[in-house]
Amino acid sequence: MQNKLLVGITGGIGSGKTLASKYFGSLGYTVIYADAAAKQLYRSNKVLKQKLVREFGREILDSKGNVSGLAARRIILSDRKNIKRVNKIVHPFVVKEINRRISKIKDRIIFVEAAIMFDSGYYRIMDYTLLIYTPKLIRVKRVKDRDKVPANEIKRLMSLQMDERKKIKLADFVIRNDGTREKFNKSLNLFLGIIKKL
Repeated sequence: MQNKLLVGITGGIGSGKTLASKYFGSLGYTVIYADAAAKQLYRSNKVLKQKLVREFGREILDSKGNVSGLAARRIILSDRKNIKRVNKIVHPFVVKEINRRISKIKDRIIFVEAAIMFDSGYYRIMDYTLLIYTPKLIRVKRVKDRDKVPANEIKRLMSLQMDERKKIKLADFVIRNDGTREKFNKSLNLFLGIIKKL
């Protein structure tokens, strides 16, 4: 996007990518949340809904005929093939929606948070990508405490996501988030200082 600096933020579940995004947002920067955009499209885009029903059956709909987050998640996350199938359908719609939002924003620096930034290939549209990296054991504990989900379920979900080592190779910047909030914010500020000079 001309005269705009697009910065992708990503990281595995429990890494702190949303924490980083909210921090940038608190400083006045625009942050687009790809996952939230996808959820909105599930509700509002009839073509997307039809494609998902055609691919996965009416089981993914709730009693009101809307895509059920819980049912869809259960079916989609049952194996890696289903994740690829859903990404292939949903990704073009999300990209179009994010590009639409970006075109309306006047800011020079725009952050885009996406859990599957690298898996989807959307990182290629970004000028730079920031990976929030946190060791697996810390991530498991965080998600367990936050969502009250059993550790084995969290580990299974992690196993379906792209390997962290692959993400590190693809990312332009990596911030480790395994210390205090103060230390994390300091790292984010240093990163911001670099980005503002680019």
